[in-house]
Amino acid sequence: MNDYRQGEHICVLYETADEQRSVAATYLADGLKRGERCFYVADSAAAIEQFRAALRALGVDVEHALRSKALVEATSDEAHLAGGYFDSERMLAMLNHAVETALNDGFAGLRTCGDMSWLLGNPPGAHQVVEYEALLNQFFHGVRACGMCQYDRHRLPEALLDHALATHSSAIIDARHKTNPYYEPAAAAARTAQPGELQTKLWELRQR
Repeated sequence: MNDYRQGEHICVLYETADEQRSVAATYLADGLKRGERCFYVADSAAAIEQFRAALRALGVDVEHALRSKALVEATSDEAHLAGGYFDSERMLAMLNHAVETALNDGFAGLRTCGDMSWLLGNPPGAHQVVEYEALLNQFFHGVRACGMCQYDRHRLPEALLDHALATHSSAIIDARHKTNPYYEPAAAAARTAQPGELQTKLWELRQR
């Protein structure tokens, strides 16, 4: 399963920074080819520069994409943590505005990608992220957009990674895009995983 579709909400559980950048660049380069506006959120300005290098390696004219606003970039502090805290309603409103603006500007839709490593600092409002991710499934289902959330397999806690699987309709494991059988309705997604449950799910996803 390699084709990304509008309406999709994708969870990436990545192993290395190189994998994170490669998956993000491939996904957003595909969006640029389709005439979508692409919005990328990284941990830092340095990470954005590394992402640009990955895009260039795929043949993307990054400077043109930035000038034409086909590619829009931000750091986590500017997006998820604007004002110093995370607020689910603010983020959903921002995404809704971004979709409307992209369409009004003549793009085919919006494609978003964000690294979730900002959760490592447990900033104010971080407890809202499970509810936010569940709501994003509903959001993307109803608009001309798709979204990708990237989670560091080694640095983020297993409970959070399990919630990530529960709140995304598809998943990328080992850089392979798969339908996610562990996606759950929003009311069930916040449950606490049992010890070892995530490892079993990852093993089963790799076999699919």
